[in-house]
Amino acid sequence: MKFRSSILALIGVLVAAGCARAAEHEFRAVWVHTWRPGLLSPAEIQETVRWARDTNMNALIVQARRVGDAYYNSAYEPRSSSIQAGPDFDPLDCAIKQCRANGLEVHAWFNVYRVWTSNTNPPADHVVNLHPEWLSKEANGNTGSKDGKFLDPGVPEVRRYLVKLIADLVSKYDIDGLTLDFVRYPGKNWGYNELAVARFNTLYGRTGNPPADDPLWCRWRREQVTETVRAIRREVNRLKPGLKLSAATVSWGPCPSDFSRTDAYAGLFQDWRLWMEQGLLDANMPMNYKDPSAPKHNQYFADWLAGARKWSCGRHVYCGLMVFNSNVSGVAAQVKAAREKGLDGIVGFAFSQADCKSELSSKLRSTVFSKRVRVPPMRWKAGPKRG
Repeated sequence: MKFRSSILALIGVLVAAGCARAAEHEFRAVWVHTWRPGLLSPAEIQETVRWARDTNMNALIVQARRVGDAYYNSAYEPRSSSIQAGPDFDPLDCAIKQCRANGLEVHAWFNVYRVWTSNTNPPADHVVNLHPEWLSKEANGNTGSKDGKFLDPGVPEVRRYLVKLIADLVSKYDIDGLTLDFVRYPGKNWGYNELAVARFNTLYGRTGNPPADDPLWCRWRREQVTETVRAIRREVNRLKPGLKLSAATVSWGPCPSDFSRTDAYAGLFQDWRLWMEQGLLDANMPMNYKDPSAPKHNQYFADWLAGARKWSCGRHVYCGLMVFNSNVSGVAAQVKAAREKGLDGIVGFAFSQADCKSELSSKLRSTVFSKRVRVPPMRWKAGPKRG
């Protein structure tokens, strides 16, 4: 009996030690968008970084490309008109310097296909005006989805253009990572750009517009998105092999047991499970935006945690979550749930959107983020090559 008790005690010590080691590494970040204050002046960035450090975060994901406009010194796209400071102010560069000084990683947030959302016309040097032939369409020719205007993944020039933008960004800025967003179609009825349809028809000996639910057409569109992610992966590896590539991915509604039945795969042609399987991503950030005050949503949230973990394929998963109606207690509970499911961290949406920043920071520090921890290492990568 004494021997058995000693063994159990030893096991308990080992388990506790393992848990302690695991707690030393956890990705803790917030997306910082530019629809509201947070990145638009040096003072805003200083406050954003201060909040993140005080909250025991260890990374920020800062908007670099929003809707075909730049929050950095892009060689190809116009500077965003929402930047408040003078022409010499570079939001991304300022964020990098502030994060470095405060021990935070900084990841550039890059909206891939979505390029405009306003009812007003973009500036003359915007991609929508320079290349209207690249826009995605519905079969009736409409180019304005509920999420805005998108470039079409089935147009090869679009892919080359996006890779060129990313090469410019990655080569000029000392970022730790790059996060892709809106790397998908607007919906199942999209992709009817004339150039894209002509490519599909030539490949398969077809004519006219394929039906939206045609299995071959769906597969082809899915492949176009994946090929863009693959091309970005190659370019990132060529320029900075240590850079962490991630994506904010769709996890809407309930989580089915079969990934091919998810909205991401079947309706938006975003096969993020394949991206994980093939190592195209270092980390997946499923946008698991479920209201913690709604019981049904709590079940959805838990199911997506399990699904994202199941489909991680040995790469990192950071659960995306949102502050709903200032429900900071619910957010803390979701952080705990993600941790218990074995996910590698969380990303909150969004610093700029939370009207309860002080309360949120206090709650997180007193519950789930009581001490600072390091970001989890990626055993398959070398360290970031800066310079």
